[in-house]
Amino acid sequence: MSVTGTLNSLWQVIAVGLVLGAGIPAVFAVSLKLLYGGALGVDEHGETTTAAPSPARRVAAYACFALVIAAVAAGIAAIVLTGGH
Repeated sequence: MSVTGTLNSLWQVIAVGLVLGAGIPAVFAVSLKLLYGGALGVDEHGETTTAAPSPARRVAAYACFALVIAAVAAGIAAIVLTGGH
């Protein structure tokens, strides 16, 4: 195998690792951030109050959650279909 072929393979492994290894958790974190409406202040009991997220943010968060669930399901299906190897 040539150096070019090795570098091409290495680039593909790094790209997939970044997308699946860091990308999916990042999408999950974004969805949690979208569901957080923001701090409003402190109520009479000294507890922090938060605003409800807007409908658009809620839809975007649920879309991110769906993407994460689909990625996990695809990964499980790939493992099952290949016999666990």
